[in-house]
Amino acid sequence: MVGTLALPLRTTPPPKPCSGVAPHTLGMAGSDSLKRLGGGRWETRDGRFAIEPQSGTWAVVDTSETNELGLPLVLGPFKSLTAAKEAIEAAREGGPRASPLAERIRSAASMPTAGATTDGARLPASRGQKARPPAKPEPPPEPRWIRDLDRADRRRARELVERLEFAGVEDAEAVARAEIARDQPAVARIALERRLRRAIAANDDPRKAVEAALAIILDGRDRELDVRWRLVDDGGRRIDEISVRD
Repeated sequence: MVGTLALPLRTTPPPKPCSGVAPHTLGMAGSDSLKRLGGGRWETRDGRFAIEPQSGTWAVVDTSETNELGLPLVLGPFKSLTAAKEAIEAAREGGPRASPLAERIRSAASMPTAGATTDGARLPASRGQKARPPAKPEPPPEPRWIRDLDRADRRRARELVERLEFAGVEDAEAVARAEIARDQPAVARIALERRLRRAIAANDDPRKAVEAALAIILDGRDRELDVRWRLVDDGGRRIDEISVRD
């Protein structure tokens, strides 16, 4: 009888799972292996780098370095997740990197401010931006003759100049100087000249013009310039009436 030898069937053992790559990770060398954080975010095993989505691109956050504001250094944006991973590898090999924000700050500092050019000329303000009002010019220094007065006369001089200018008197400062510094009846003289010119211009009849002029002289007051006068003889006696009738 022909005998048969029964041999146990040998089966190939199933391959062991590769070690070093856990579920929910992206294979990278060493500590650069990424783990999913959720919400599209990834982080290296050592926690130094994170990859975050940004409007269809990816940004790499390096928590071991900071920018000029003291915040974690952000690299990117990168068009793909692969490009972001390559940036992490390059960052580990290349050492500290300059923040992109630093270049932006330097560029902004070198640009002319709104409304100005590099040669100092002013540019029109952009729409929606308020133009700065021009600086007020400094007032001119006070005339020497006013500074030389005592305190009370300085005040009188300033007030008189303002009153004369308001009334439209030409060369108000010269009139005030004659009145106060030189003790001349300059304001009364100016008041009489102004009123007499108006009276003469308003009357075509010579006789009426003379009567109007005499009335002004005898009136002895100009309310606009706030000054008084009087007509007297050489003894100081006041003349209150003058008649030019036939």
